[in-house]
Amino acid sequence: MKKRIKKALKWTGISFLVMILLLILIPIVFKNQIKEMVVDEVNKNLNAELTVGDFDLTFISTFPNMTIELYDTKLTGKDAFQDVDLVKMEKMTAHVGFWSVLFGEQIEVDEIHIDKPVIDIRILEDGKANYDIVKSDSEKTKEEMEEPSNFKLSLKEYSITDGQIRYDDQLYDMFMVLHNLDHTGKGDLTADKFNFETVSDVEKCTYRMYGVNYLTEVKTDAKVNLLMEFTEKSSKFTFKDNKIKLNQVSCSLEGYYEMFEGYDNMDLKLDASQTSFKDFLSLIPAFYRTGYESMVSSGSLALNGILKGKMDDVNMPAWDFSLKVSKGGVNYKVLSGKITNIKIDAGSKFPGGSDFNKITVDIPEFHAELGKNTLDVNLSMRNLEIDPLVTTGVHANMDLTTIKDYIPLAKNESYSGILDANVDLKGKMSSAESGNYDEFDAKGMIDLQKMKYASTTLTEDVSISRMNIKFSPAQLEITELDAKLGASDFQMKGLISKYFEYLFKEDGQLAGKFDFSSTYLDLDALMNVYPESEPEKPVKKASKKDFSAPAESGPTLVPANIDFELNTAISKAKYNGIIANQIQGRTSINNEVATLKNFSMLAMGGRIGLDGSYDTRDHKNPKFDFSYHLKEVEIAELTKNFLTVGKLAPIAQYAKGRISSNFSMSSNLDDNLMPILNSISSNGDISSRSLAITDVPLLGKIEKATQLKNISNRTIDNFKARFSVNDGKVMLTPFDVKLGKIPTKVSGYTTLEKEMNYKFAMDIPKEQIPEKLLKEVEKDLTMANGLHPNIKVGELPPNIKVNVFAIGDVKNPKITTDLPDVLRQAVKDKVGNIIEDVKETIRDSVQTIIDDKSEEIKAEIEAQKKKILEDAQKRADQVKAEGKRAADAARAEAEKIAQQMIEEAGNNPVKKKIAEAGAKKVREEGEKKAIGIENTANQKADEIMRKANEQANKLG
Repeated sequence: MKKRIKKALKWTGISFLVMILLLILIPIVFKNQIKEMVVDEVNKNLNAELTVGDFDLTFISTFPNMTIELYDTKLTGKDAFQDVDLVKMEKMTAHVGFWSVLFGEQIEVDEIHIDKPVIDIRILEDGKANYDIVKSDSEKTKEEMEEPSNFKLSLKEYSITDGQIRYDDQLYDMFMVLHNLDHTGKGDLTADKFNFETVSDVEKCTYRMYGVNYLTEVKTDAKVNLLMEFTEKSSKFTFKDNKIKLNQVSCSLEGYYEMFEGYDNMDLKLDASQTSFKDFLSLIPAFYRTGYESMVSSGSLALNGILKGKMDDVNMPAWDFSLKVSKGGVNYKVLSGKITNIKIDAGSKFPGGSDFNKITVDIPEFHAELGKNTLDVNLSMRNLEIDPLVTTGVHANMDLTTIKDYIPLAKNESYSGILDANVDLKGKMSSAESGNYDEFDAKGMIDLQKMKYASTTLTEDVSISRMNIKFSPAQLEITELDAKLGASDFQMKGLISKYFEYLFKEDGQLAGKFDFSSTYLDLDALMNVYPESEPEKPVKKASKKDFSAPAESGPTLVPANIDFELNTAISKAKYNGIIANQIQGRTSINNEVATLKNFSMLAMGGRIGLDGSYDTRDHKNPKFDFSYHLKEVEIAELTKNFLTVGKLAPIAQYAKGRISSNFSMSSNLDDNLMPILNSISSNGDISSRSLAITDVPLLGKIEKATQLKNISNRTIDNFKARFSVNDGKVMLTPFDVKLGKIPTKVSGYTTLEKEMNYKFAMDIPKEQIPEKLLKEVEKDLTMANGLHPNIKVGELPPNIKVNVFAIGDVKNPKITTDLPDVLRQAVKDKVGNIIEDVKETIRDSVQTIIDDKSEEIKAEIEAQKKKILEDAQKRADQVKAEGKRAADAARAEAEKIAQQMIEEAGNNPVKKKIAEAGAKKVREEGEKKAIGIENTANQKADEIMRKANEQANKLG
């Protein structure tokens, strides 16, 4: 008995030890296989690419579950979303069933936890979404269709920690961003009916739709409990105990949302009975960000919402939303004034269905009093889809100086001035479109006088002496605008037409024509009107990606529904340190093209004319055209202030004088509005009556290479040149110039990548040839031919034609010249070259004898060569064929063994993965052996042919 107990304890201990060893060794053995399985599973089913940085596997702490940890994981899009990361995760943890890994046909996943994800959801204007990445059956290969999934989702819990989520929907013009999201969900997702508990916390939530910000960096907390019911016909979500908090606004949802095949059905009610008027004001940044805690409010608030009915591609559910505030008041303890008599009555209704003309929007009353200052707004909208009928009014009488008594302002922020607004509009869209203004009532004006605004957010104060806008059915008339920003002043008058269509019609066009004038415009100051913020102090924690704006999906587009024309007259302006006078011209926006036409100014010592356009009609490939016309402009000022000139003509920075030039350029643009170099096409000319060039490195290098003197510092008179830019090259049309006393024709090009290839064709007068260079030529000829011509300069031809080439980097080109060779030839032409003539005569005689004899034996030698090579080729082909048969046999044997290994593994995904890895190794070894056999056979065949060729070549 004792022996049996002892034996049992012994084997129990051994079994326990084996189990411990398995717990330690299995993660090590299976780690790479499971990592590869995860990546393959995702990439097999998605039109996206999953990449994983590091990977870990353990289960001692979570037994009987195994824990998979993925680090630095990315899911990157393809095609239209190439290089766009849908998801980036610092860490993802998944709990999987231990026994399903060892023996199951699918690995069960019951928990997923994600740390610090960055999720970037995008929907393009054509409806393509970067999250729509699951492959359809038609996109899968036959093998992918037949192969079952290695994983089974059996979630009971999941979480997101410190997440950043951006949703950018360009199709419906919606944008949302969630900063620092913490979210958990618990419930048995494998059941058909279960309670599901979620908790969410968002540090900042921003939501914008159709250009209107509904939520701006709102702190959001949500605890939502759902009853989830899944049947073959539908998926139903019933809201149980839940609480949603937006800043200080608390609300909850009652009812359900049910999804069927092809449509959804819902019955939801918003309960905000616990929200006060002060709580509601927390959603308005102006109140929440400045002194909210010390704010005292009064009045009643009623906020209600109902959403009920069917929703599909045609129908929308019914809704009834309303907001009412009565006897509202707001005051701050530190301020003397109180906002009183706040009244808000706003709402929207729709009975449901597909007739969207039944949607109503009503704000019959919005009223507030700030002492003697009053604000009244009303709005009514009907028949929105076909022919909108709009009734609205804005009436305000405000002394802006008193604003500080009612609303807390930022430090050093101040307002002054009088605002008087009285505008009423009433009419149908059809009346405005047809010009039937008797049926469309629009009247009133907005008048602003003696306004001044100062703030630390601006480097200069803004002053508006007078701004007056008059409303009529046909147009808005800016009768006067007289303003200053710092030292800059500007005045404007103009008309804006079709404004009603633009506001209330989806494709409405806005047209306008304006006259802009200024006595002085400091563009340098205006471009820096917002002071640079102080650099943030470095922090240990890595900063989050900025999701505050929609993702950039292309170049900036010129609006298609704007038709504006601006005539400009500026007496004096400063830009980038340049002073310009008498600026005149016209700017227009029309049909997605922005145009600059007939602009002229006095600047840099001469007159400058400008024309150009920016064309975005092809949204993916915008382009621009630009031209300038310069007359007697200082070239030193031009190269200093316009970097393009230095790129197109690097030599310009070493020149002094006045130039005249005409230049035109067109190019496609990239998403950053930079020219695409190989698409640039341009041409131009440049001329000068007198141009001084000094210390030009290129000409200095030519002096050194040719030993010519006095060509790098010269004054060029009556200089003229033409150039063009194509395929990224600035091509010079060959032109004549004198370098010193040497007539020279210059040709070649400079690339926009700062490479050059120039040719200087010089016609050098013999007296310009250095004596030292002649002596070197005489010495070379003496060594080569035993001659000593002792030629003097006076005995050479009057001019020596020489080429100099400058090729390579603009800053350090390689200089080559044929000057020494040309001089040698000139000397040879003078004294003759008897030795070369004799050599040529002897060479011709010997060749004649060889040619006569070779014809007699040629046929016999060729016949012998042919037979030797044909016999060798037969032997070589036989050797290769035998090698091929042996190699194929080796491959077949390896494939047989590999298939046997996979079949023996069964359906267990881990065993199958290990077997596939082993089979791959067997196949690789078999292929290696087969290639070795083939290489050996090929070497033998090559050796046979080499010896045959060697034997044939000995015959001559």
